[in-house]
Amino acid sequence: MSSKSTTKPGKRGGLPEDSSLDAFSLDASTVQSAFAPRRQPSAKTTAGGEEHAAAPPASEPAHAIAVPDKQPPPGPPAPVVVQAPAAATLSGRANAPTQCTIMVEDQVRQRFGHYQDIVKAQTGREPTNAVVVRRAFLHARKNDLWAELLERVRHRQQPVSEEDDDPDGLFGDVPARRVERGAIKNGRQLPFRPSLQELEIYDAHREAYGFANRSDFLDAVLDAFLPPLPARRPGR
Repeated sequence: MSSKSTTKPGKRGGLPEDSSLDAFSLDASTVQSAFAPRRQPSAKTTAGGEEHAAAPPASEPAHAIAVPDKQPPPGPPAPVVVQAPAAATLSGRANAPTQCTIMVEDQVRQRFGHYQDIVKAQTGREPTNAVVVRRAFLHARKNDLWAELLERVRHRQQPVSEEDDDPDGLFGDVPARRVERGAIKNGRQLPFRPSLQELEIYDAHREAYGFANRSDFLDAVLDAFLPPLPARRPGR
């Protein structure tokens, strides 16, 4: 008498059940949760009764709107800033006199002595060279003559003639170079004893306004301040 197999058919198409296939089985609730739309975080109520909206998830940062920068309209040119040292930076020696010598034009040197003679005749006291230089500087500063004086120096050192015409600007301008040979030969020394602070202020203004050196600067300052020489009488 033959025996019959009592093996029950499997639930998966007649195959025996395999527990390893359970990992690939998805129930309906899992599928719905995967494709369901995401909910926005709701507001949370604190103990004080205030509602605060929850921050958006870190994976979805808010995009900032770029606002183009507006350039301000161009204003007037900035004024020249003179970096003159304070008296305290000179270690208490601001009023200490020092020796200085500059080169000035011969006519400026003659007018310099003529001014001292005029003041002596009027007041009975002759001002020192340092006092005259300081008065000339204060006169130029009070009347804001720096741009005018610089142009005078440039024109005197580089007079333009027909032979110098350069319409294409091939060579450009060399402000520090003199073109008149006699200007150096006709110069005369002018010694004076300014304080350290005065000398620092002179040099600070010279550099700020573009003068090539101290002599050109103070020569132009004196030229704008000193009175002219008296007219010579005929026959002399």
